[in-house]
Amino acid sequence: MRWMTRWKIISTLASPRRSIAIDPSSTTVGTSSASARERSCWSSRARWSSTTTSASTDIDDDADGTTESGQVRALMHYCTSLRDVLSRFVDAEALASSRAVVVERCREMRRTLPVTYKSGTPFMSSGALFTAFAFELERARSAEHLAEIQNVVTACAEGGLVPYHSARESYGRVRDALRNHGDDDARRALEYFSGKRVEAPVDFATAEDVTPWTLTRNTPSLDAKIVAAAMEVQRTGFAVVDGVLGEQTSDTVRRALDEFVDQSPAFIKGELDRTERHVIGDEAVDKMRDDWICWLSGDEDDPMVGAFCQFLRVTLLNPLHLALGTPLAPVDSYVSNAMLSVYEPGARGFVSHVDNCGPDLGDARALSAVYYPSSSGEDEGGALKLFPDHPTRCVTVTPTADRLVLFASARVPHCVTSRSSDAKRRVAASFWYVGDPNAIGPQ
Repeated sequence: MRWMTRWKIISTLASPRRSIAIDPSSTTVGTSSASARERSCWSSRARWSSTTTSASTDIDDDADGTTESGQVRALMHYCTSLRDVLSRFVDAEALASSRAVVVERCREMRRTLPVTYKSGTPFMSSGALFTAFAFELERARSAEHLAEIQNVVTACAEGGLVPYHSARESYGRVRDALRNHGDDDARRALEYFSGKRVEAPVDFATAEDVTPWTLTRNTPSLDAKIVAAAMEVQRTGFAVVDGVLGEQTSDTVRRALDEFVDQSPAFIKGELDRTERHVIGDEAVDKMRDDWICWLSGDEDDPMVGAFCQFLRVTLLNPLHLALGTPLAPVDSYVSNAMLSVYEPGARGFVSHVDNCGPDLGDARALSAVYYPSSSGEDEGGALKLFPDHPTRCVTVTPTADRLVLFASARVPHCVTSRSSDAKRRVAASFWYVGDPNAIGPQ
């Protein structure tokens, strides 16, 4: 008997996303689509150009994971491969004992994807893998089988293979289905593995209680702060939110990011958009940008770093979209990366600029977010200066641990001041939410 007769809503929610990547050699955003000059965004209205990609990206649509045909190809790859793997287990008990094996097979599926992501990473296919799991949940042969498939989904989220928020949503639906049907054995099997992870309490006694699941969870207090901040952006063009994650979670994130910065070889020198059309000021101004950057996709080896990227991408976007509505593209309509930037002691900073190169040029970045995992003293430099009423008003934001800054991407020029030679390094994480740039900020 098919156990989840109404499970098709999960398949709908998990439909393949339009995969959008941020070009790691510039401050522009683009998709890995058929042309390097103009690449499609989340809707036919939102288009932007990448001016820094010199290599040709004219590849077969079927082999490009960001095209419609490429997404379908990735989905079919995951569906057929996952069906083959799960069909080998005769019952739920066999699946439970081989959970780690199935996760590794899913990892192999991603390594053998028949598509590529020229401006991103294979994590862009995570929505397709989750959709394949949604079909398998619908095909579950028993309550116990349903619970164990969900436990595999949970394990895949922890392995950076499917998004945490998708796994959390499917867990909630499976949990409710098992409760409603009164199957206690299956419910206990689900809660023993998935439940104690997904539903871990958020009142932390120590930093060890912080997990990727708690980091990526929406809470009433977080959502209220972000909704209020979104309203402030609409009123003034920017907002500053302190205590976003709370002491225990922010400390865990800070330590994870510091370790990532120490160990990652992926940092490259930050560059201005080669057109320099987004630089504010006289043509003779020193057009400098003096940071080192690395792009986070959400599946980093350290689960906390990957979860932090997903926190920026999804957890924050949930209340932002609730507050702002259609000016922002909704969750699951696109995938983009977070940028981790490091200003070393003595760094010259970042010249005044706007993030959006021009809505009329197709740049769809609407709302910019900057998160500071650690604090800097005023005398150390590296402050973020915002010019919401350029050039009549300047707001100086000092890097402060667990502080989030939001501002309109197309309307608020900003810069980073130079760093003192005896200062500590300054780390910040940035994310850009796409949508209608002209609808964000004072109207």
